[in-house]
Amino acid sequence: MTQGKNPAIVLLLAATVLLAIWPLPNTMALRNWMLLSGSIASGFVLFKNAPRLTRLDAWPVFVLLSFFIWLVFHLLVLSGNFEEQWHELTGDWLRTFLSAIMGLALGLLLSDPNHQLSPRLERIQEPLLIWGLAGTIAIFSVRYAYEVAHTGQWVHMDFYMTPYLGKTPLVIFGGLFLPVMFIKIKSALQQTASPGWYLYGFIGLAATLLTFYFANTKNGFAVFGLLAGYFLLQMVPRNRTPIAGRAGKYVLLLLCLAGFAYAINKHLDSNPAWSNLIADYKVGIQIEQQNVWKDVEDTSMAWPLNENGVTVNGSTYARAAWGRAGLELLKEHPWGYGQINHSFGALAIKKWSDFHKPDGSNRGATHSGWLDFALGFGLPGLLMVWIPLAASYARARRLGGFWSNYATWTIPVIAISYLITEVCTGHFIELLFFMCAWFCGLTLKPRNAAIGASVG
Repeated sequence: MTQGKNPAIVLLLAATVLLAIWPLPNTMALRNWMLLSGSIASGFVLFKNAPRLTRLDAWPVFVLLSFFIWLVFHLLVLSGNFEEQWHELTGDWLRTFLSAIMGLALGLLLSDPNHQLSPRLERIQEPLLIWGLAGTIAIFSVRYAYEVAHTGQWVHMDFYMTPYLGKTPLVIFGGLFLPVMFIKIKSALQQTASPGWYLYGFIGLAATLLTFYFANTKNGFAVFGLLAGYFLLQMVPRNRTPIAGRAGKYVLLLLCLAGFAYAINKHLDSNPAWSNLIADYKVGIQIEQQNVWKDVEDTSMAWPLNENGVTVNGSTYARAAWGRAGLELLKEHPWGYGQINHSFGALAIKKWSDFHKPDGSNRGATHSGWLDFALGFGLPGLLMVWIPLAASYARARRLGGFWSNYATWTIPVIAISYLITEVCTGHFIELLFFMCAWFCGLTLKPRNAAIGASVG
């Protein structure tokens, strides 16, 4: 292997490890080493691909990277809390910038593997990164299996607190892993991937679904349901070509989906919040008539009743109320407060004097990552992420290959999961910029493409 390929090896290994352990507690030192080594390797890759980055069609990359210029401008001119914002800039945002550099370099490698990777590395890059994407589900499953063996008890509800201290990592990283399984099963059905993916895909989907079930996460099941529905639509025959030769495979697939549907139904039965979702939402958005949302931990206030005469589900009510309050604050502060963590709470305390007081640096969030991000960095900051993601999605739909297909499945997952989940925090923002930069680099034209081609 030539010396010129060494940065690609380091970058692929660092990206794989990062994807596998990013949300795992007590791994900060290892994550920092991966970011440092991966970003150094990325520098060599970016230098090698400099001609591609100077072409007009690279504009999504520069829209994304211009966010960091906006960040500095926001600190110097629009800061809501200079000291805390500076602390984030030199900590969270430094790591996020390194993540973006890594993601961009990884995308460039995978968009032109024939010129970027050795033949051996080209063969293993896909399974290597798939294992990285599977890391969170695999770690949870192994830890759960250990718990079963240690206690002799099969069912451990809310077990997510043991390895991950919360549901959010399972929703986000499980959501990034699911498209791989659906794509590979679809490819196996179309005889463009090994039949072994029937087994691997079933194991991966089952492990993810069981993870969501034992974490009792409504957001996780919502993401799974949407992806499964999209998968079934993809499987609808678009021509009259006989599929008799594959009938047995489709029957097996439908049986698996029936099993998954049963698991989802069990989740729905154990979560009455689903049946009152709309009714609870209607109460939650009435923030002028209710005060409970301002301090949900105040036990002196009773939860309101919905239109069915049932006490609202606390999670649904609070999310709806905080979302409505967050939108009101965004209209008043379209440039943002300036912090990753808890800009919503900082602005809410100024508007509503009875909003719950800070608990250390914890002021409160809306439970919508996109809304919290907009409250932190304004509509301009939000657009600097959304526009590159949208451009990457449009471009990926016109490209072939596994990773481009993965981008078309995953970008909507990111859009939805970051909308319904509280992810405007450190390593989830690092992940967001890594994935966005990855897809920007992935959808750039190879260096041998004509410079005068469409810049779409």
